[in-house]
Amino acid sequence: MKNKRILFGICGSFCNHAHILKELKQMVKENDVQVVVSQAVYESDTRFFKAKEFINELESITKHTVMHTIVEAETIGPMNVYDIMVIAPMTATVASKLANGIYDHPVTLAAKAMVRNEKDIVFGIATNDGLGISGQHIFALLNYRHMYAVPFRQDAPFEKGRSIVAEWSLLMETCDKALTGLQIQPILLGGKS
Repeated sequence: MKNKRILFGICGSFCNHAHILKELKQMVKENDVQVVVSQAVYESDTRFFKAKEFINELESITKHTVMHTIVEAETIGPMNVYDIMVIAPMTATVASKLANGIYDHPVTLAAKAMVRNEKDIVFGIATNDGLGISGQHIFALLNYRHMYAVPFRQDAPFEKGRSIVAEWSLLMETCDKALTGLQIQPILLGGKS
């Protein structure tokens, strides 16, 4: 990707945020990236990051103020300035909301706006329940127009048998393919790389 305007949605799965920062730093080298976060990301201090420190880091990397409210996300549709959206990490809850047309938080409303504008969404899933009841919603998204998955794998099959996480190093390549209307393959990866 080069010279694209990218909307980057960040949800929970806080243990993956360090990986996302690494990918975001690569993405901003040749693209203009605007971040939108869930309320939980904006407000929650975790063992991985203090909320304010994480938001400051995002703003330092992108040079944009982070969007974090429904009111801000509502402007995305009418503005129609983004070429593609990334949601990473996407939680099972956000996957379920999108699969069922529920747009009650900043990232889901932003995704609705992108679909309204016929733009692609690349999602990187990270959940302890991806091979459980949440799987039906994750896999439903793969059937939706404009939705593309970052390839994923079981991240701890013997400790957390239903847990899956995207291979973050494939995020940029997944976006490149999505911009040409193609899903990167394979989607399901083998054991830990």
